[in-house]
Amino acid sequence: MGIVGATVACAGSPAASTPLPSPPAASITAAALPTLSVAPLATPGLPTRTPIAATGAITLTLWTTEDLAPGATAAGKILRNQFDAFTAANSNIHIDTVLKRPYGQGGVLDFLMTTSAVVPAQLPDLAALDISEVPQAAAAGILQPLDPLMSNDLKNDFFPFAAQAAEYQGKWVAVPFTADIEHLVYNKLIVKRVPQTWDDVLKQKATLLLPIGGGNAFLVQYLAIAPLFDASQQLTVDPNTASQVLNFFKRARDLGVVPDTAIGLKTSDDAWPTFVTGKAAMTQAWASRYLTDRDKLPDAMYASVPTRDGKSAAVATGWAFVIVTKDPARQAAAARFIQWIVQGEHLAPWLRAARRLPASRSTMILSVDPVDYGAFLRDQMERAVYLPPSATYNKAADAWRAGMAAVWKGQTTPDEAASSIAAALK
Repeated sequence: MGIVGATVACAGSPAASTPLPSPPAASITAAALPTLSVAPLATPGLPTRTPIAATGAITLTLWTTEDLAPGATAAGKILRNQFDAFTAANSNIHIDTVLKRPYGQGGVLDFLMTTSAVVPAQLPDLAALDISEVPQAAAAGILQPLDPLMSNDLKNDFFPFAAQAAEYQGKWVAVPFTADIEHLVYNKLIVKRVPQTWDDVLKQKATLLLPIGGGNAFLVQYLAIAPLFDASQQLTVDPNTASQVLNFFKRARDLGVVPDTAIGLKTSDDAWPTFVTGKAAMTQAWASRYLTDRDKLPDAMYASVPTRDGKSAAVATGWAFVIVTKDPARQAAAARFIQWIVQGEHLAPWLRAARRLPASRSTMILSVDPVDYGAFLRDQMERAVYLPPSATYNKAADAWRAGMAAVWKGQTTPDEAASSIAAALK
């Protein structure tokens, strides 16, 4: 899956002592026209206190990934056209893209952290960053506040999880532009009545393939019952809730509803091939995966993941633009580019071609068809939760993965495993 790997994937690997060499820049710069003025934005205005001087051309450097850059694919060509259209409308602002890996050593975050520590003058003007890695970059002082640069109309249009991901310690530091969530995908020829609750799943007995070996299967079920953070925003696991989830998984396995092989599946992408080949009636899948393959699967339909009481729950992830440069004129130019490219009429054609979801409400109707699927996704994303990685979260995730494995192998009871999960956070 192109957008992200795991929903709550850890941030990139620790920075090396010296920056790794960058791959060649993928230049999309148009010929400089230094004396022309900047064309006005079509969206609600850029604040006048950060004007762009029309005294010369500005070439902005954007660090991004291959999947999120102009290129030779159908989606990449659309994005190239949009970048070119921006340059045509803003003739003294040019964009050069430099490709990085999405994660790990040589990834966007890794290069930002390393370059900031060693040669900050070589930092880019802006970057595309996984929203799960925004807190680490912001904590390092790499990201610039956006409130002086951006229209609040843009921020107010974010889905709740995206609005949360866009802020760090009360400051707006990121502009989420693409997102993803998981939901149920089922074979309508096998599943005549879509299960909404655990009881529905167990009574129907159609195979439900969940990535039990990873974290998302547990997390979605837990969040449908209880929040993962207490009133003081401290991560906590309620042993009673955890026990209920583990008991459901055990009962489903004992009845043959969830197959034994589920414990070896780390992500929903691991489960997807089994569903595609008709060996499972239902599975938990990324919306982007369903969008990519649905034309080849005419009998595949979508629904919320069944939960204890039928309450919808989803974990969201995505990517955001961030501004890195400290130069006021370059910040203003970067803000102008971001506000232009994330407008629905500019972003939606790329989203549709790339089979991705927007992070804002107004762009959803332009990006997804048919209309009823777009409405379903919007409802799911209004409820979705964003969980940035942290040492505490990673510790909890390790505990519940170990707990599920122990229950699955018969080494402990769901109650004992739930107590161990809760104790791991004390």
